[in-house]
Amino acid sequence: MNAHSMAVAGAPVTHKGEVLLSVESISLRFGGVKAITDVSFDIRKGEVRAIIGPNGAGKTSMLNCINGFYHPQEGRITYKGVRRDKMRPHRAAAAGIARTFQNVALFKGMSTLDNIMTGRTLKMRKGFFWQALRHGPAMNEEIEHRKVVEDIIDFLQIQHIRKLPVGKLPYGLQKRVELGRALAMEPELLLLDEPMAGMNLEEKEDMCRFILDVNNQFGTTIALIEHDMGVVMDLSDRVVVLEYGRKIADGTPAEVKADQRVIDAYLGVAH
Repeated sequence: MNAHSMAVAGAPVTHKGEVLLSVESISLRFGGVKAITDVSFDIRKGEVRAIIGPNGAGKTSMLNCINGFYHPQEGRITYKGVRRDKMRPHRAAAAGIARTFQNVALFKGMSTLDNIMTGRTLKMRKGFFWQALRHGPAMNEEIEHRKVVEDIIDFLQIQHIRKLPVGKLPYGLQKRVELGRALAMEPELLLLDEPMAGMNLEEKEDMCRFILDVNNQFGTTIALIEHDMGVVMDLSDRVVVLEYGRKIADGTPAEVKADQRVIDAYLGVAH
């Protein structure tokens, strides 16, 4: 797969460093419980942006707001210069935002190849009638999509499991398949929710390498949640830190690492 094949068709041209997505004064409540309170930050084109914080900080809730699964009661989210009110996940996907999850969300009885093919659904132009017939234009289109999927399989080095049911795979490989499905959507913004959770050291090193390759080779902008501070410091261009749903720090990995509020939050110092 090459960088051209990962470009998002029809997307406005943005240059590296421009703001791709901005979160402005977002607040999210569930009944009387505040999950996020007045949080603002941005994600710039071409960067790896980490969202970190202790358990219960509101990190996954923030990703859910960005891709339209949750709708904050206050504030606004702007993506590619357009304010996105009441964004739905399928619209976010169509706009170039792909997502992986804390707990692997794959079709366990389907093969690696077929799971990654499901990421091409939004790219299929022929209607259900043609797809059902698997004939003529739809067959030609499927061949095109399968070529993209095979390129992703090669890129992620999972050729040996392409026909295996994903439910039989080790957890680390399942996470790689889920990344492959997200890449099949040709995202402009890739949201990764704890992509290395539950992995051993070797699996983490592999996943780090693939994330950096996706960013460097395809120019894909990445926002990720990760608990491993070593990984965050190695991967990220900028880091935003949440605690109890509020932003307590935002900056380069070095700046965040040296911030006393961040140190206190991770050490559990009483405020």
